[in-house]
Amino acid sequence: MDALVKSRLDAIFNGKKVPPLDFVEQFEFTANVKKEDGLGLELKHLMVVSITYNSPCQGQIKVGDVLLSLNGTPITGQDKMGKLIQTIFNGQLTTKMSVKVMRLKRRIPRPSTFPPLYKHEGYTNDTLVLYNLKGYFHLGLDIKELDGKLIVCDFVENSLADITFSLGEAILDVDGEKTSTCTSFNDRVRKSLEIRNYCLVTVEVPSTDPLKNLLRNQITKAVKDVGRINKLPLDAATYAAEGVAIFKKCCDGPLKSAYVGDKHGNRTSENASRLKMEDKVKETDVPTGWNSRLFVRLPPAKTLKSETLPQ
Repeated sequence: MDALVKSRLDAIFNGKKVPPLDFVEQFEFTANVKKEDGLGLELKHLMVVSITYNSPCQGQIKVGDVLLSLNGTPITGQDKMGKLIQTIFNGQLTTKMSVKVMRLKRRIPRPSTFPPLYKHEGYTNDTLVLYNLKGYFHLGLDIKELDGKLIVCDFVENSLADITFSLGEAILDVDGEKTSTCTSFNDRVRKSLEIRNYCLVTVEVPSTDPLKNLLRNQITKAVKDVGRINKLPLDAATYAAEGVAIFKKCCDGPLKSAYVGDKHGNRTSENASRLKMEDKVKETDVPTGWNSRLFVRLPPAKTLKSETLPQ
């Protein structure tokens, strides 16, 4: 492990109780970067705290990563990045940029010194690492007691919970100590973070579709009466406001709905002709930003081919 990584760890944890070096990984990514857009990363002391929706680093760099170098040149401080990026562009509007980052591991094998786990049929277990990143992220975790289990029901985007947990995980223990209530979980986490700046959280997740559906319904029932505020990301909200302002400026009267059918829901023949079954099923991967362990595989969609009887 090189000196730059060690210095970054010391800076993050104030030189005290630094996690083991084998908890750290290094990655290097390459992206085509436009000068007008930049890397699209919001940094705090060189740690990525959010990523814009149009960042060239989407799908590669993650929130919580720590920048080490650009195009092989070590980043000695966040205040030096602007000049370094300007040097890399060298007057060009677009350039290929290599970004090296340090990433704290999110999952590790369960230590053999912990009490053995009883594994339930239809479930799998993981051991997560929850770090003390005070000053960088808020915890932002919403857990609820459902049928005797602590279930991750929600979390704030770009929070410590978001980069550690996934929706639907059931928390079994913290550092080998069983936690079955929100109070015991909070107390145990606080104690562990004071001792060594990280703790190990064992979680259980359903591995079959029926169990995932059952848990999803339980979570929905538990949170449906709780007021939730889903804010647009700052950059998306800015673009949306600009778009609405342009529409208002260009339109003679008030903005009209994009829906073109009549008020009774009857479609015109022109719109009806646009509705048709696809010739084949179009499958897409789950976006990486969807942080949940409860996705299920849906049955194949009906298509012209599947619904056509053989002659």
